[in-house]
Amino acid sequence: MAMELVWPYVVSASNPSVNCFLDWAKNQKNELYKLKYQQIFWYLQAIINFRTGVRYNQPLLKSAACRIFAPIWSARRHPIYQAIEIADEEQLIRLRPEIRQIIENNSVVAQSGWSNQHQGLDAILEEVNKTLKTLIPPIPAQKHWEMAARNCTKFMKLRKKLFATMGYADSESSGPRSRPDYEEESQRFRIRLRKTGFLNPNLNHSFEGLDKNNKLSVQMKSFSNKAQAQRINYIKGKFGLIKSEPTRSIPVTFDEAQLQSSESSLKKEEIVFAIENLIGSLNEAKRPQFRGLRTKKKRNY
Repeated sequence: MAMELVWPYVVSASNPSVNCFLDWAKNQKNELYKLKYQQIFWYLQAIINFRTGVRYNQPLLKSAACRIFAPIWSARRHPIYQAIEIADEEQLIRLRPEIRQIIENNSVVAQSGWSNQHQGLDAILEEVNKTLKTLIPPIPAQKHWEMAARNCTKFMKLRKKLFATMGYADSESSGPRSRPDYEEESQRFRIRLRKTGFLNPNLNHSFEGLDKNNKLSVQMKSFSNKAQAQRINYIKGKFGLIKSEPTRSIPVTFDEAQLQSSESSLKKEEIVFAIENLIGSLNEAKRPQFRGLRTKKKRNY
């Protein structure tokens, strides 16, 4: 999709260049093109940069990628990742500078798996764990784990030689997994994008999905701005700078936006927050009867 975002500029420019493309993209008015540009060149690129930073020991690249992608946690409902991101940032801020520097410089690990598999640390550990399980009994004791872990490389070499001598094919391969060939599928997708003009700002003026069945919500036109604003408010609420208020995820489709606007979709904390705002406009004499609203239980009549 990245290549198809660049294609409309390439065919219209007499002498295309990277800087000219960036200027051209900034001046585009097509809302769908701007949205896809942000999704691909901001957020998807942030994921790629994060993995690159982890794989090649580049802590600054990893940190920058996390910062760019962070608004996504506030844009949709990801409360756990929201809390983790802010907690990590707060801990780093409170540390002494020299301690913080040590942590940031050692926040990534060298990639030791198969280079063509794009393996991160979790995948590498899973491969090691899988290998160890082939060397221990079905119900292992602690000593079995220790023996396998300390002698894993020797055991695997011995196993390989033994199976070769026996003429036995090892079904539990410890070599690199095959990398799926996605070139053909990618090419078909690019052909469809170009035929429909989905990413051509001069041809496609509809704000809807590729299948034409889902109209996108108006809120998606300012997705990044809204996501960043919600993240800022979340941080301020956590630090007590403003009163915490319930937030809703940015609706992706028009139907989702319609559902959010209905009263039946309101949650308890949203209803209580709206009522408390109304109470604030009442006279002082009438406010006491509404105290403890959040702790009141529903009555059955």
